[in-house]
Amino acid sequence: MKKILISSIFAVATLFATATAFAQDAQVTLPSAGLTPSSPFYFLDRFGENLRQFFTFNRETKAKLQIEFAGERIAEIKIMVEKKGVNAKGLAIAESLLKTNVAYAAEIIDQEKTSGKDVSVLAKTLNDEFDLRDKLLEQTFKDAKEQLKAQRKEIKTKLLTEARSVGDTTQIAVLEAQLKDIDDQIDILGQKKDQLENSLQNEQENIEKEMSEDDQKKEEIEQEEEQEAEDIEEAKEIDEEVDEPKETKESQETDEKESTQDSNSSDQNDQNTNETSNND
Repeated sequence: MKKILISSIFAVATLFATATAFAQDAQVTLPSAGLTPSSPFYFLDRFGENLRQFFTFNRETKAKLQIEFAGERIAEIKIMVEKKGVNAKGLAIAESLLKTNVAYAAEIIDQEKTSGKDVSVLAKTLNDEFDLRDKLLEQTFKDAKEQLKAQRKEIKTKLLTEARSVGDTTQIAVLEAQLKDIDDQIDILGQKKDQLENSLQNEQENIEKEMSEDDQKKEEIEQEEEQEAEDIEEAKEIDEEVDEPKETKESQETDEKESTQDSNSSDQNDQNTNETSNND
């Protein structure tokens, strides 16, 4: 009985450890961005990476190193977008290096396959590791867009309404210019996101095609599910953007109505004053 109990406890512990390990593997955090391409000392960061790459002789390890470097590029993109927005200095450099990292990983897999090795397991490992980091890249652009939309809403629903209510034409012009700038940033952000994702997808497909057929089918199903979720999210955003101007227009009409009422009230008071003066 005691042996059975011990065996049961051991089995449960093993199952728990396996589940925990799986959960940890399914999550990834970005490394510290450190120096970014906007820094004049960024070449030191690149020099260190090149040294690591030079002294890594095993091809599989070198391929995995590229995915690690890709994570660092994503961390750099994240910090630059958060601090400086879509026009951040050095952002294009980080994006270009990110594509280079993924392309080199795919190239190493091709070289290994050409040498006669079975690369299906390596391809699956690299693809899974990059997928996790790629999701963080998508979240970076999503967070940046949400921040811009929040700024736009603040201006439209509060600041612009207040300026209109007091008839401050100068402030209204300034706020409307800010709204246009925010809309432009949102458009540029979307374009950068699409361009970068398309470029990365092209390189990642070179990795995916070397996976086993079963893994490729699973990957296709996952991509379809992700695309459906993304389409739903985009449709929701479009609905929100369509509704937002209505609120602003109604608010503007209310302000104009109140302003007209105040003006009419003022005119009526002036008229009453004049009539009283004439009677006297």
